[in-house]
Amino acid sequence: MKKNFILRRILFILISAIVFWSLLTSIVYLRIARPIFRNMKSDDLFDHARIISYVAANEEDLKSENLDRLLILSIHFYDSAVFITDDQGNILVSKYAEGLPRDLLDEINNQFSSLVDNVLSNASEKSMVTVSEKMNKDLLIVSVPIIKNIGDKNYLSGSVVLIQTMDELQASYASLNSALLISALIVGLIVAIPVMFFAGKVIQPLTKMREAAAAMVQGDFSQRLEPMDEDNEISYLINAFNHLASELDANITDLTNERNQLQHIIDGIAEGIIAVNSEGKVTQNNDMVWRLFHQNVNIYTADELLNITGLDELFEICLTEQRIVVEIKESGSDLINCLISPLLDQDNVLYGSVGLFRDVTESEKLEETRREYVANVSHELRTPITAMRALLEPLNDGLVKNEENRQRYYGILLRETKRLSDLIDDMLELSRLQTSAKVANLGPIYLQRDLLDLAMRFEVLASQKNITFEINQPAQPLPSVWGKVDRITQILSTIMENAIKFTPEGGKIEMIINEDKSGLSVSIRDNGEGIKAKDLPHVFERFYKADKAHNEFGTGLGLSIAAELAEQMGHTLSVTSAEGKGSIFTLSMPYARDVMKSEPHLKDVFESES
Repeated sequence: MKKNFILRRILFILISAIVFWSLLTSIVYLRIARPIFRNMKSDDLFDHARIISYVAANEEDLKSENLDRLLILSIHFYDSAVFITDDQGNILVSKYAEGLPRDLLDEINNQFSSLVDNVLSNASEKSMVTVSEKMNKDLLIVSVPIIKNIGDKNYLSGSVVLIQTMDELQASYASLNSALLISALIVGLIVAIPVMFFAGKVIQPLTKMREAAAAMVQGDFSQRLEPMDEDNEISYLINAFNHLASELDANITDLTNERNQLQHIIDGIAEGIIAVNSEGKVTQNNDMVWRLFHQNVNIYTADELLNITGLDELFEICLTEQRIVVEIKESGSDLINCLISPLLDQDNVLYGSVGLFRDVTESEKLEETRREYVANVSHELRTPITAMRALLEPLNDGLVKNEENRQRYYGILLRETKRLSDLIDDMLELSRLQTSAKVANLGPIYLQRDLLDLAMRFEVLASQKNITFEINQPAQPLPSVWGKVDRITQILSTIMENAIKFTPEGGKIEMIINEDKSGLSVSIRDNGEGIKAKDLPHVFERFYKADKAHNEFGTGLGLSIAAELAEQMGHTLSVTSAEGKGSIFTLSMPYARDVMKSEPHLKDVFESES
């Protein structure tokens, strides 16, 4: 909006009104004043012509001195031409002013003769206006009859004709027009000053109102106008504007607070959220959706995010078909569940849609693990049960006659029963460990004697397979660690059992005990067949066996139980291996003093013992 628009408009209207008034006055003046001035001039000439007619009627000789002086006075005073005719219209006397040509009658003879004939025939006064093309002027002609009184009778003896240019009359017109224009200009200037002054007083609050409104458009809702003392329309408008600004400020503040609160709530949700309008443009989103799809919020806009991830197609389907869309999308190695629902108002008119995005990678992995677990459990249970059934059926039918064969069948049944019992025990143990927070009754323990006993026991088992068993430990006594003795020996027993199983005859197994700043570690190293690189990440998973046969060497739950026990005690169980070179399983345990110092409820106990 241009500045002072209203003031310019008022000034324009004022000037237009003055100009229109001047033009209208001039037109009316020209229409009315010209006939009036001409009649006034005609009356003046008629009066003078009557005087000449009276003198001529009373003079015996038209060339008398009195009449001649009167005619000379007429042509000089009125700047006109004077003619005296007889009763037949013949010119008897003529006098010309200096500005009139002597051949004037030659040009206007017809008009002159017509006028004289009319006067003589009717014995009345006549006037007319004609144009002289030679002079390029308008001419006023008046004529009066000459009436002689002889005795008691009046006789028409001729006429007097006066011809005068209308220069004086037109000069009067021009002077009056100039006076009108000048007066209109003066009046306009005189009127404009107070009009502009009062208009400025009216416009000033409107200008302030415009500036305040412009500031409000930019977001400054604190704008207010100064109230006026007068009780008029402007003051009412100012009060209404201030009230509107206050209400708008309050509403915008409430909306901003609600929007911020909504944004905080949305940002606090663990799932990603995107809302779009009916045209598919993003109106709301949270930061989580950017993290789920591994995109930088500082590089792309929310609308660009939809295009990059392909979510715009899902939103388009939702908006077009007005139905809920569910799909799982890949984001790198993650799986994102996308649930997009249409948004309908109370009239069931679509005004947008909202999408909820959840990382289901872990849940999908858990579901896959559950399916594998059920399948593995079913397989592991089916194997011994099938074997037992295959042996029991011939025994039950009396088909096994030989006592030696029966005993062999019984031995196989016993082994399968033990395998089934071990499998069930391991499954129950693993379930119990996974449902409890941590191993109970943890505390400071000294493992030196327990590790030696464990080594001696497995040295005997190793020697039965012609496997060399060695133990390497520090010369000084081992410091106490934090844990539980029976659980630690259970973990190490599982590792050494596997080492003996997978180490061929003539191989070697070592128990290596190390101390470092972080704690005590026990490593079991063998030179067996090792673990393939593709199988290494899965060695601690339930029922995982590298040969995938599931038909030898245990239940497949031992290392899973060991890893779960280590985690619940705060220990770390790790493995390194190379195919054909053997494996190293390491159990790392924290020092008891470090754990007791870090736990507030154990700190006093540690300090009192030290």
